[in-house]
Amino acid sequence: MMSSRVLWILSVPLALLGWAGVIILTGALPVSPVSLSVTLPVLALALVMTAAPWVWVVARRLGLPAMGERPGVALRVSTWLGLWVTICIGLRMLNAFSWLVAITLAVVFGLGEAFLQQWTRK
Repeated sequence: MMSSRVLWILSVPLALLGWAGVIILTGALPVSPVSLSVTLPVLALALVMTAAPWVWVVARRLGLPAMGERPGVALRVSTWLGLWVTICIGLRMLNAFSWLVAITLAVVFGLGEAFLQQWTRK
């Protein structure tokens, strides 16, 4: 089981490393599908590790039973969030973004997380 201290110790350095990687990769690589395949996973790492502590703090502040008590669940929720944002950015860069796709992905990810939270309670 992950403690809140481990969440912060894990998130802060990896977020800084991820954002440094995004800055370096976007400045060093020309825009191409190959550079997207390298940059988007680093962006996902940066987004997930930046959002994880904040998702946990907000969940704890609002008194949400699953996320506020277990930081591992907050990390999983921030992973869904980072994945969703990264997919939307990737689709936008490929000129394939649609609000319908973004909303559909958000609903699918939300239902997936709701299922996982119900499954882990049993």
